[in-house]
Amino acid sequence: MKKIQPVRGTKDVLEDEYLLRLQTIAQFRSLTNQYGFREIETPIIEDSEVFKKSLGLSSDIIKKETYTFKDRSNNEITLRPEGTASIIRCFINSKLHQTLPQKLTYDGPMFRYDRPQRGRLRQFHQLGAEIIGVKDISADLELIYMARDFLNRIKISDSFFKIHINSLGDKESRTKYSKELQNFFRDHIKVLTAESLDRLDKNPLRILDTKNKDEQKILKKAPKLKDFLNNESSDIFDQFQGECKKLQIPFIVNHNLVRGLDYYNNICYEFISDYLGSQDSFLAGGRYDGLIKSMNGPDYPGCGFAAGLERILLMYKDVSVIVPGLHLIVIAVGKENKIKAMRIINKIRSQVANRVTIMELICKDNLSKGLKYASEKKASHAIILGEEEISNHKIIIKDLKKKKQKTIQMSEFVKEVSNLK
Repeated sequence: MKKIQPVRGTKDVLEDEYLLRLQTIAQFRSLTNQYGFREIETPIIEDSEVFKKSLGLSSDIIKKETYTFKDRSNNEITLRPEGTASIIRCFINSKLHQTLPQKLTYDGPMFRYDRPQRGRLRQFHQLGAEIIGVKDISADLELIYMARDFLNRIKISDSFFKIHINSLGDKESRTKYSKELQNFFRDHIKVLTAESLDRLDKNPLRILDTKNKDEQKILKKAPKLKDFLNNESSDIFDQFQGECKKLQIPFIVNHNLVRGLDYYNNICYEFISDYLGSQDSFLAGGRYDGLIKSMNGPDYPGCGFAAGLERILLMYKDVSVIVPGLHLIVIAVGKENKIKAMRIINKIRSQVANRVTIMELICKDNLSKGLKYASEKKASHAIILGEEEISNHKIIIKDLKKKKQKTIQMSEFVKEVSNLK
């Protein structure tokens, strides 16, 4: 009798590994909760149109990797290959645009028919986070900082990975670049693989992500997208790099970095590790302005990232769960103070992690709007940082239950948190 085996590309997760998974997911949930994200869950199966509209009909996922089938009512169903499209479908259906920004996080199994490799299964688990409704790059910066913070907290230090960033520009910039790239590759058509030839007319940018060594050699001579960015996209990328430096986020500009999904634009990034072999990317994300509108929803901007749990577990050092604590809302008063406030709070978060469950940073034009938001979120305290406080190295702590507040020196904040109730 034939021995029954797991389906190729799937695996049984036994006790020790399962415990590590649970602890890692718990750490991710605890940290994202601390940053003010709210966890939601979407179905594993979706109407196939969810992914056809979002990922693009020419994407490798749609063409070769989705598990798609007809159900008994002859509806075309797809096992979700990634999380963002489902989150956006939920955002539209549930009318979540009535409260913005939406900071959402998720975890769960995804499915792609691909050649199984180390850390790359056909059923795999992703951890993801999305910020919807924020146009400026502060959202991208918060996501990339939070991703790095998460890795550091599970003892995956910066020495284990590099953060590669690039700008994909807007649609106008990519259209001009795609035409130039097509002309370049047609001059080297003999070198191209069958897969790249298929991509040439449909989406030549995907050839930039080739693993073929001969193609990688000619890429050194290929035109760069950075030279085709319009002024707005170029300014956004310059600003993003400048703010990364201010927030001490280490990065490498990789002009060949592209995302395999059609919905990305402007900022994109990947966390890459030499410890993982050829499949070296384990966390990736970027901005997807226009995606919600393309899925017949309201026109709101968005950005997010997803991390592969299996690849993270290949690198992990130690995983521990944070004990629940306080719920703080940090209010940066005035848009010009948001990055300054972010720098301050990023230094403090890890020092109060065992005491504070949520430490969410928001930016409001005036204090009353910030306090209203904090009240709606049922925070215990509001931490207020305006121009005067930042200039004088002070912080206002407002007890939202007792309606009392006090001003202290920033240097006293960590000690003061231990006395909050």
